[in-house]
Amino acid sequence: METRRGEPPSDPTALFRAIVSKLRETRRGVHQHRMAQALLQKDANGSRLVGLDENTERAVFFNPASRTLELIPFDREGTHEEHAEVLSRRLSDPSSWVEANAAGLSWIHPHFRWACGLDDAGQP
Repeated sequence: METRRGEPPSDPTALFRAIVSKLRETRRGVHQHRMAQALLQKDANGSRLVGLDENTERAVFFNPASRTLELIPFDREGTHEEHAEVLSRRLSDPSSWVEANAAGLSWIHPHFRWACGLDDAGQP
């Protein structure tokens, strides 16, 4: 698998639109913008958004301070850390986890797609 060619994607507007688009495909209602905003707010506050689970009801976040990968439920009210599930501990970089688990994610953050050499659909 060829990885890390060129520069990683970094356009925040495109990222927001991509999340909203995925949520529109999978979640009912009219609050996709609020949900995307909540995910990106958590991402901006130190935990890195990695991807969305297959039902787009929970998001995978990497916390670099604790070096944990967590699956966190979210909705229009925000993220719900009190219901987080730890997926992995003592990680320095979640890219290897993404490579091993890409098939179980409905959406992968463009940075991790780039780092793992995956296409827009999360395939090698």
